[in-house]
Amino acid sequence: VLPRFGPVRYVTKTLRPVICTVRNCIFLLVKLRAPPPERESEKKSHRMLLRRACRRPLVQTLATLRRRASTVASQEPAAGIEPSAVDDLSKPVHTQLPKRKPFVKSMFLGTVDSELLSFPESLNRDEQSRLTQHRQRLEQALREPDAPAPRALHALQGPLEHGGKRFTETELAHVTELLADNRSAAMVTLEHNAIVKLLAHHATDEAKGRYLDRLCSGELTVASALYELTSARQTMFGTVAALDHTSGRWTLTGTKVFLRNGDTDPDLLLVLASTKHMERLNRADATVAALLVDTKADGVRVTQAPLGTTTGGLSRVTVHFNRVEVPATQLLGADTDGGQVLSKFLSATRVQSSVVRVGLLKKVLNVLTDFCINTKTSNGEMMDIELVREQLARMASVIYAAESMVYMTASLMDDFDGQDVELEAAITKVFSTGSLLGSATLPLRLLGPQALAADGTFETLFNDALKLFIGDESLDSVNLFVALSGLQYAGMHSYETIKKDRNPAMNPSYVLSKLFEKTSIANPKKFADLQQYFHPSLDPAAHWLEFSVVRLQLAVECVLSRHGVEVIERHVELGRVAQIATLLYAMTACASRASRAYCIGLRHAAQDVHLANMFCRESSETVRLLALELEKGPYMTSDDDYNVVARNLFREKGYFFEHPLARNF
Repeated sequence: VLPRFGPVRYVTKTLRPVICTVRNCIFLLVKLRAPPPERESEKKSHRMLLRRACRRPLVQTLATLRRRASTVASQEPAAGIEPSAVDDLSKPVHTQLPKRKPFVKSMFLGTVDSELLSFPESLNRDEQSRLTQHRQRLEQALREPDAPAPRALHALQGPLEHGGKRFTETELAHVTELLADNRSAAMVTLEHNAIVKLLAHHATDEAKGRYLDRLCSGELTVASALYELTSARQTMFGTVAALDHTSGRWTLTGTKVFLRNGDTDPDLLLVLASTKHMERLNRADATVAALLVDTKADGVRVTQAPLGTTTGGLSRVTVHFNRVEVPATQLLGADTDGGQVLSKFLSATRVQSSVVRVGLLKKVLNVLTDFCINTKTSNGEMMDIELVREQLARMASVIYAAESMVYMTASLMDDFDGQDVELEAAITKVFSTGSLLGSATLPLRLLGPQALAADGTFETLFNDALKLFIGDESLDSVNLFVALSGLQYAGMHSYETIKKDRNPAMNPSYVLSKLFEKTSIANPKKFADLQQYFHPSLDPAAHWLEFSVVRLQLAVECVLSRHGVEVIERHVELGRVAQIATLLYAMTACASRASRAYCIGLRHAAQDVHLANMFCRESSETVRLLALELEKGPYMTSDDDYNVVARNLFREKGYFFEHPLARNF
């Protein structure tokens, strides 16, 4: 029995054309087979009506049902063929729909793409069956004690013709969950697969023939060398690539940092390097090129980075390039496509690395829950303490939101051709990474020294969380990227409104109309009735989500009108904008996932709805407070006061306040 009446009405309304068509067909068949004799013309007319009845409504209705069951019109397996009997080479291409407008960026304009509010079902039956079988085989191989990671992990996103599995991002995320306990192998594997996918799309034919077969078989491994220990002033990157037009080769010079699992260096490195000096740039120039470099080439020297070891066997390694010659065939795309390659790589790795972080968060929650169940205090069971229950419930809601964001973002990447998801991927990483330290320190806050004195489990999990939190990117820099990307999109589409806000004397009628507006950050008004896109049990979540979208739009207009292009220097306010956007995407993913779970009757679906409503209520209140601070500005809040204190610290070169016991006489 479907819960409540919303899905029942939906199914009844959808199936009504099918029922009517079947009824008409039965009636016409009875007429055709009726015992009394009838004229031949009547038989022909009845047959024609039967063909017309069966031709369009039934087919269209069934096609509509099939489209609504999934985000894409995926291909189903042929009748009578078991998916297990189908070879990998016969795997159909995952069907993609046309590109849609950016989802989160549109929220900066106060609009929501209602078609994307339904939680995606990216995989059809054939793809789901194949994925389940492949996951079972990998899980069985990983269960063997002291067994190395299977070589099949290196072929997950490789092309079928080169021995790969051609996994989508959704399929890869589902398989990456198996490596959640072996985080070093997971981080290296997801980078390897992301680069193999980039090579299949952007590499030259010669590079594909030379490397893809060996990369998919595990004979060769590849890692990314994107980040640097120092920043450059004259170029985008400190590593510079210069093209010798005579020989057609690139000369690479500079230093990069990459992640290595154990003591084995990768065979290839994906390096991003600058190709022009800053003073030589114009608007049409692209300054970054992506090169595939052999680590055994002359001039390549690998040394241990000063930051040392990170997660388990994963270490940060410095590589030096001293006039390394790279053939032109090792270039990915054109010499101006480095930015596009970087964007695709970061989007993929940010989503897949979030799978590893969510797995660690689940591990912490499960261990802590088991500890609370089996531990007694002087006042009774530990699991009966209200504070413990509250903290565990909050942690569960954060994990639920992060997991929902991972698979929603992965489906956007899979189901739409060329979809702009760089903002969603960055938000997913920010949310999952920002939750790591707070959740990992929860056992220390609840148990105190007992958490460290047990068997070392909590201490190990805390160390892993700390080192995953460090990663390769600064969390503040990703937050600034989220805010600036959204503000740039909003400014491009609402520059006329911003121009009027910044010139009130030249636009008196616009100023008067703003005075009589009925919506504000304190009292927002609904604009789209989003509750119609969720199950009725999630009306509260839809209500808070819609108010939060309005508050984001008003806060963005306020910030752009106040600062204009100088907003790039207002980092504190940019941080608030990024936090609002992050919470909005988390609220959407939570409510969408819970609505789907309740409508299709998944186990514990009622708890999904309860958790989603709780998370959206608390997040909406946080959004309201952040938007009000943005509306007040730096002088009504403490932003300007903090700047004064910081300037004094720099002037005095440290903490300069006198001791509490000091006397002036």
